[in-house]
Amino acid sequence: ICSVLKEIGLTPFIPQGAYYVLADASALPGKDSKQKAMYLLQKTGVASVPGSAFYHDNGGDNLLRFCFAKKDDELEKAYKKLLTFKS
Repeated sequence: ICSVLKEIGLTPFIPQGAYYVLADASALPGKDSKQKAMYLLQKTGVASVPGSAFYHDNGGDNLLRFCFAKKDDELEKAYKKLLTFKS
């Protein structure tokens, strides 16, 4: 997932043993991470969790969280959808 996120312009923070990855979504339109997550969902059909759900104040406004605790075929579908998008 990290290579796909990087390819579409959402720089990932490489996890060290987690089942999710945070990505820098500052390249996406929107004033906060919720708007950025909704924009990406609308454009690709791939859901993410707004970073603001995990931070106080505005700490997560440019972060999106992607879970990869999924079946391989589900991840492949998500990757293909994401690759149709360029930020």
